[in-house]
Amino acid sequence: MQDLQDYCKPFSNANAIWPMLPLAPDAIEMWWRLVQATPQGEQWPALRSELPQLLVTPQPFARLSDRYQRLVLRGESPQPSDLEDAPRLKDPSGFSITIADHACGAVPVLTVSDHDDFVLIMRCLAHRCETVPVQEAVHAQAVAGLIHWGLIREIDTKARCQILILHRAPYSSLSASSIPSSPSLDQWIKQSQIWRLEHELTHIACRKLVGEMRINLFDELLADAMGMKRALGLFHADLFRQGLGLNCDGTIQNDARAQVYVNS
Repeated sequence: MQDLQDYCKPFSNANAIWPMLPLAPDAIEMWWRLVQATPQGEQWPALRSELPQLLVTPQPFARLSDRYQRLVLRGESPQPSDLEDAPRLKDPSGFSITIADHACGAVPVLTVSDHDDFVLIMRCLAHRCETVPVQEAVHAQAVAGLIHWGLIREIDTKARCQILILHRAPYSSLSASSIPSSPSLDQWIKQSQIWRLEHELTHIACRKLVGEMRINLFDELLADAMGMKRALGLFHADLFRQGLGLNCDGTIQNDARAQVYVNS
């Protein structure tokens, strides 16, 4: 457990000189743009062939299984039984791959409509196929350093994947009626996706520009401020509080999103 002084320390490279922005496209970005061009109905099978983590059903100690060792760590071709037993999306039509452009480099984005599909992909890619608990208020995950055999084979053995996973839902489970502009539910979900994407891109930018992408309330304030400004045109402090699941006196509600940032 971190002490308060360590928790509140500046970014590791807070005083570093930034590179010239925008960053130039690299080979990894170009590879993902080719995948994005795949017809939507074929994107999920194509992705699983390069990210075999998605062929392993999440369960305790899955990373120690023969299937995980063969497919993920050694990059072997899947056997018929691997494909037959692989987990499936509940809503395949709600899955898409897009590329989010950003000054710090374009990022591939996996978006799903079903929350169970979000949890499945998050466990497979972010948690090495382990059945970690995922709070209902969590609808986004940034993943870095991911073993990706498409990149390894075509670019470099040291190439690793950076990806965003998003679930189409109201941001942090906030209701449309809590938003200052009083949007309709459809409008609010669209705004939520803008907010959610900009939030995660801000975390990635922090890692590239100041050396860290931390699980920290200060980082959440920064990322939510950027996301809220992009989606709503303003920063609303009380909306930030509600989204974290904090009471007015600063105490944390049960299953609040803030639990993730104070209990790690």
